[in-house]
Amino acid sequence: MMMTQSAAQIYLESVRGHFQTEHFRSFRTFNFEDYRAEGREAFGRLLVVNDETLLAERSHQIVVVRECRVILLPLVGGFEFSDSIENLRFIDSGEAVIFTAQPGQTYTLTNPYEQEAINYLQIRMECDPDAVGDPFITRFDLAHRNTLLPIYRSARNDGNIYIGKYQGREEGVFLKDTLNRGIFAFIIEGAFEVQNRLLEKRDGLSVSFVDEIEFEALSNDAVILILEV
Repeated sequence: MMMTQSAAQIYLESVRGHFQTEHFRSFRTFNFEDYRAEGREAFGRLLVVNDETLLAERSHQIVVVRECRVILLPLVGGFEFSDSIENLRFIDSGEAVIFTAQPGQTYTLTNPYEQEAINYLQIRMECDPDAVGDPFITRFDLAHRNTLLPIYRSARNDGNIYIGKYQGREEGVFLKDTLNRGIFAFIIEGAFEVQNRLLEKRDGLSVSFVDEIEFEALSNDAVILILEV
């Protein structure tokens, strides 16, 4: 649904792209691989926001087709991460792994649990052609409620990512760090009112031509992800 008066677009959870195998499921907010839909083009440098689930003791390998910054954020459980140069590490809730991927590079996520499925976000941002960087891990603690916590702050002007857990009726304001950037909000849990628009779990909202956005949690333990791109 487009709202051109405020240069905003809502991405409803119910109309995301869907890909599934017997052990893996992916919901795509933006066009990705074979999913193509009108109005689901990349938002500036934000290329991918995939909400993915992997069943117990299974692995999923991803091949990158264009250079990008990849952010993998566990939501339920954790995963083992390995790439084509044999970096191997376990990424738990409260952490994110971030790296620059080149065309043709592969990386693999493995669910190490015997019975439980895991859920995570795969985010990709366009990055500069000369960007390089081995995987690194950032950490945050959602026990610090009612504030936005940094997950990733770029030194190369390709975007910043924040997360926050809020109690019901708590309000917040996000101020952009840099001009000429857009803001994308994604609801991980609960419901929020963002820029006077109702967003529920796994809905997204892109906003352009504003210096700040205001939001209010409408449920307890509601979690919001904000990307400045």
